[in-house]
Amino acid sequence: MRSKFTVALCVALLALPARAQAPLSAIDWLNSLADPQARRLGEVTAGEAPVSGGVVTPEVQISPIAAPDAQSVGLLSLAQTGLPEGLWQASTPDALERLIAQADLRPLMALQKLFYTLLLAEALPPVGQDAEAFLTLRAERLRAFGAIEPAEALVARLPLASPAHFALWFDLTLLAGLEDRACQELNAKRGLSNDYAAQIFCALRGGDWAEAVLLFDTADALGLLTATERGLLRAFLDPDYAELAPDLAPPRSVTALEFRLFEAVGQPLPTANLPIAFAVADLRDLAGWKAQLEAAERLVRNAALSPNVLLGLYTERRAAASGGVWERVRRVQALEAALETGFQAGQAEALSAALAAAYEEMLAAGLLGALAQIYAPELSGLPMTAQGDALRFRLTLLSGLYEQAQVAQQTPLTLFLSALAAGQPRGAAALQDPLAEAIEAGFGALAPQETVALLAMQGKLGEAILLAAAQVRAGLIGDPEALSRGIAALRQLGLEDVARRASLEIMLMRRRP
Repeated sequence: MRSKFTVALCVALLALPARAQAPLSAIDWLNSLADPQARRLGEVTAGEAPVSGGVVTPEVQISPIAAPDAQSVGLLSLAQTGLPEGLWQASTPDALERLIAQADLRPLMALQKLFYTLLLAEALPPVGQDAEAFLTLRAERLRAFGAIEPAEALVARLPLASPAHFALWFDLTLLAGLEDRACQELNAKRGLSNDYAAQIFCALRGGDWAEAVLLFDTADALGLLTATERGLLRAFLDPDYAELAPDLAPPRSVTALEFRLFEAVGQPLPTANLPIAFAVADLRDLAGWKAQLEAAERLVRNAALSPNVLLGLYTERRAAASGGVWERVRRVQALEAALETGFQAGQAEALSAALAAAYEEMLAAGLLGALAQIYAPELSGLPMTAQGDALRFRLTLLSGLYEQAQVAQQTPLTLFLSALAAGQPRGAAALQDPLAEAIEAGFGALAPQETVALLAMQGKLGEAILLAAAQVRAGLIGDPEALSRGIAALRQLGLEDVARRASLEIMLMRRRP
């Protein structure tokens, strides 16, 4: 039976192009949010040794393109991802909805970026589902992880033909701070939305106070506004009322429009306890520095924001207090200062000490991957102590330069990690680590789980990839067998680079130096 499914899987994979490309980084087009003068890139891939390829994505340049096909919708083309348009077509709508809605690969950034690539790839909907419903499913999941701008761009790929479609796009523009664009559309074509609150908001944003008041009075008389909407819109329409009215209590579940209205009437809501989709609002200068820092950290953990944005915030000014995010600010600024000293006497000791302190803080905060993406290229070739060299080795393994990672002091762990970076892990037994042994087995002759093979054979490639990724993630919570099978499946699905990077994360994210 095992050989039967292995052969079937190989046949199913013939549609995937076999080529070596840069590591997956589907969400990196959000670098446009960063300072264009930033002196570092999130990842450097130039000069990397090739790895076996398949479904991989270079950094994406956003530019105007022709109107999409009526059925195939996405931001990333086949040439960019290697994924066929029929990625999801053989899946049933119900099964796909459950699968995408439940997928959560955040603990491993390599897998989370793979998930974003699957959601953003140009693809045909499953048979029996229209393009709008399929697009909505993907955009909603992107929003759930805070990837607001790509979600908005994805929704905008189809004409705004229904109130439900416009409502989703409107919410995303509000979260992204692009409400003027949506309001221009709505003010020009009121029939796009049957939401009176949205119509009132946009009429006033467009400068038509009389129309906004008329709409408000009509909606109020017909009971079409919630109590929260009524209070907020009244304050939005009447500054005198807003001055005299008591502070409005936020509802248990805040909508994107309510969030913007609270801000507009001078009662902005903190986003720390709101879903991460609202964190994007705190990246603007309207928010305080601490709020910006905390929002950026939340988004970077979800791979929904370039680490360069976070670096820019960390180095913006001096820390205002101690503890928490302020310690990370201090440690990153100290590392920056150590890097700027050049090849001066004592640099190796100072740089290594600064790196060790930053490493500890970022590891504890779940931001070690961001530290690696920012600093691994810059640390290459600098004089370091033995401790600094070991930490540089770890950061390089967590970056796009993982195949180039070298360390002077060899141990059973470093030997295993170096072999893993080359795609041929060995020596796991010496580590007495069940997850290392599971990783080694996954890179051996192990066959994928039969369910994954069957999905691929049936043409359900998207489902097969997500199931394999979920199995790898399961390894983090104590299922070594699932980890082995998931790695084997990713590799046979052409995702060698993802398998290596996810395995390196598993080995390094849970280990202190």
